[in-house]
Amino acid sequence: MNLDDYQTTYLLYAPAKNPGGWNLDLAAFGAALEARFSEVRYETRQGRQLRLSFWAVTEDGIEFTGFASNEGRDTVVLTDNTADEAAVFIAWLRDSFLPSPDLIRFSSEPAVEEGIETDWRMPASGDTARIAEELKQHIQVVER
Repeated sequence: MNLDDYQTTYLLYAPAKNPGGWNLDLAAFGAALEARFSEVRYETRQGRQLRLSFWAVTEDGIEFTGFASNEGRDTVVLTDNTADEAAVFIAWLRDSFLPSPDLIRFSSEPAVEEGIETDWRMPASGDTARIAEELKQHIQVVER
């Protein structure tokens, strides 16, 4: 498996012991997306839970599609990104949006499909390469 090309859905969420620790306000999150990314579309939707669905593009052309929810555990989901792409978004979320850099736990679609309920911890420091490496290690463990 080529981890550089592997695309999946990444689930980012607040720690279980502090489920509202991000203080995730959906309107503020939408405004922060607009301030950071060159193109953004988002809307709030009410389904089973209130969520903000979004699409954003960096100046380098990296696309992010996903949603944010603050019901239960503060959560952001990124769909169909490589680890390197997701790392760009996660670095922004960690370093510019969240109240503390040590508040990101994560998982992935393959882990959920396998019934793996482990919370992986995103590094509280480090660049996008460090974040991408953590995501790739996660995929290697899950896809054994």
